[in-house]
Amino acid sequence: MSMEELLARVRVLEDIEAIRKLKATYCYLCDAGLGDARNRDALIAHFTADAKVDFGMGPASIFEGHDGLQIFFGQVVPTSTPFCMHMVHNPIIEVNGDRATGKWYYEAPTTDAATNKAQWMAGTYLEEYVRENGEWKFASIRTVWTYITPYDEGWAKNRGALLTQAETH
Repeated sequence: MSMEELLARVRVLEDIEAIRKLKATYCYLCDAGLGDARNRDALIAHFTADAKVDFGMGPASIFEGHDGLQIFFGQVVPTSTPFCMHMVHNPIIEVNGDRATGKWYYEAPTTDAATNKAQWMAGTYLEEYVRENGEWKFASIRTVWTYITPYDEGWAKNRGALLTQAETH
């Protein structure tokens, strides 16, 4: 293996680690409370100007650009899920130059604002990243749900009314 090949392989590994750190930062900032403008603004700074978030609940759950992200992370998330603790794992990250894709499982104990009850959320994040000025940023995040279920019922009894509603639209 040549030195150039070795350096290219190391670069990919460093890029993957930077993307893992980006995702961890996303989780920590979301869970710290997006009602706090400092957390929300720090989070949005990790997105490209034309980024897209698709929360997987139909057309009304798609937000684009910094203005759309302000609405999603500033209004939708804090008013629907006042408590959340992301646990992301099993990442598959593919780097291709200054672009990359990621696929992550996630689980999250949360509180449903409408009922003030504990619930479980789980699914897959499908993501695209872009390197801008040497820094990896989110270009898109798409959520594919497995379940959103009341804590006391669990996913075997109740996969989630929200998902049933989203699937019928």
